[in-house]
Amino acid sequence: MPAPPRALRPLFLLDYDGTLAPFAPRPDEARPHPGAPALLAALDRRYPLWIVTGRTLEDLAPLLPLPLRALGMHGAKEGRLGEAPEPLPRPEATVRLLRAAQAGAPDLPGVRTEQKGAAFALHYRGAPDEAPIVRALEAWAAGLPPGLEALWGKKVLEVRPAGEDKGAAALRIAARFPGCTPVFIGDDASDEDAFRALGPPAVTVKVGPEPTSARFRLAGIPEVMAYLRAYLGRSRP
Repeated sequence: MPAPPRALRPLFLLDYDGTLAPFAPRPDEARPHPGAPALLAALDRRYPLWIVTGRTLEDLAPLLPLPLRALGMHGAKEGRLGEAPEPLPRPEATVRLLRAAQAGAPDLPGVRTEQKGAAFALHYRGAPDEAPIVRALEAWAAGLPPGLEALWGKKVLEVRPAGEDKGAAALRIAARFPGCTPVFIGDDASDEDAFRALGPPAVTVKVGPEPTSARFRLAGIPEVMAYLRAYLGRSRP
């Protein structure tokens, strides 16, 4: 799979974890690549740029203290980092389904629950024995009611309202910039929704070696930094 080309008029849509920041044992410890903050600030002054993350924007803001436009919880919230985000309207019935699902989630050793407002996540990174945990979570997720869906990520299972994903979010933002080419870069399963939704001529970029629907690939975070720097026309921001 080839390396991505440069878009002439890019609209950057960038995942955070695994794309701009290495993974850490706990989500609140995942600091950005040392060059990322200055590089993102420089790109944001020149091009439309959005962070598109499964995190809440409130959780991401301390890690990336820049007033960047961002979509949190796979697009369920929108705003600027450091400011109060705008949530998408959600039926009360869906809220009740989420509460019931979280209350019924299995209590497993080494699994940490993250409350995300309109979703919740079960993290098992660092659990002593992952295989039985994954089997138990798979069996539980198979029984989720209609209206909710489970999304597997890297060492995490997230439960969210059905139909709220990065694909829908990316299309929503791209519609605001009709003269720009979306450049979506991400590494996780949730980014595949955006890769499929955008398609050509968008520049969709998978970070890492896993199978993907993206058109292009970068090996890791250093390669992402180098690709983004090229849009500034010099080696460093």
